[in-house]
Amino acid sequence: MHRIRVADLPWEEIASPTKKFHSFYRNLSLALGGTRNAGTWGGGHPFDLQIRRLPPGASVCPYHLHLAQWEMFVVLAGAGSVRTPDGRTPITTGEVFFHPPGAAHQLTNTGSVDLEVLIIADNPPMDGCYYPDSDKWAVRPPGKIFRLTEVDYFEGEDALPAPGAPTLRAPPPTPAPAVTPFSQRKLHVDALAWDVYDSPGKKFRGSSKEVSIALGAKRNTPTALGGHPFDLELQKLPPGFAGCPFHSHAAQWELYFLLSGSATVRANEATHTLHTGEIVLHPPGEAHQITNASATDDLVMWVIADNPPVDYWHYPDSGKWGLRAPRKFFRLNEADYWDGEE
Repeated sequence: MHRIRVADLPWEEIASPTKKFHSFYRNLSLALGGTRNAGTWGGGHPFDLQIRRLPPGASVCPYHLHLAQWEMFVVLAGAGSVRTPDGRTPITTGEVFFHPPGAAHQLTNTGSVDLEVLIIADNPPMDGCYYPDSDKWAVRPPGKIFRLTEVDYFEGEDALPAPGAPTLRAPPPTPAPAVTPFSQRKLHVDALAWDVYDSPGKKFRGSSKEVSIALGAKRNTPTALGGHPFDLELQKLPPGFAGCPFHSHAAQWELYFLLSGSATVRANEATHTLHTGEIVLHPPGEAHQITNASATDDLVMWVIADNPPVDYWHYPDSGKWGLRAPRKFFRLNEADYWDGEE
């Protein structure tokens, strides 16, 4: 289990020479053991989290779009504006918005106090950025920023063509895919109703606001079919209750960010107590369960999970297994590999 207390992390500063672009950040994922710019394919995590704090008048970074990376912003404090091709849109505390690949964006603090946001990004194996205001490009890897000088595909690969030879022409550019308007990629958490649930015997109880689903993500679906690469949910547990049984995932990562209250966390054979402002991350294979440790107050937390194409669960307390698709629960009857085949 990976665990941090956000208040213990130092603020690091980044700024352009004129401080037009200026912010302070806490890199939550690095503190949780992640690797910079590397997902699970490189020993890191499937999503990257950081908190950014912008002084009044400053922007996080230049106006840009990503070729592969998704980004989601949760406004923790303050107010600002988001620049997109649709114009500049005001944002305020409690709002959540996301930018898929190809959606140009820029966040600016237009208020009189610091603007603080939680930024969630997936970690694609490769990414590039385009900066429309300056006509620059960036690629990661190798981490270079440049402007393009267009050349023919075979330039420098063959001997120069003979005088009068026909010129090879590149095909016309492929039109960029349509991007959902920014107004449909933004919501205020307070506008969502709590979805209340409990188990038949009332042992497990909670309520949730499924933010990613409300923003148009298809449930348990890869990005190519309409899903998002990570899922954001606001969850509330009443005093003394757990939201679900003790379980582990075969593929999915889950992160819990406590906003208010205290929690008891089972993680494999150990038990821990967490308080407001702490974060815990459970990788695949780690059995876990979170319970409200208070007798009087609700436990409120952000829950972030990646969306692996396939996942299944194990419930150690009851000896059950579960499949996400199709949604079935069962106990195993061990069989020989060739049983029923011959």
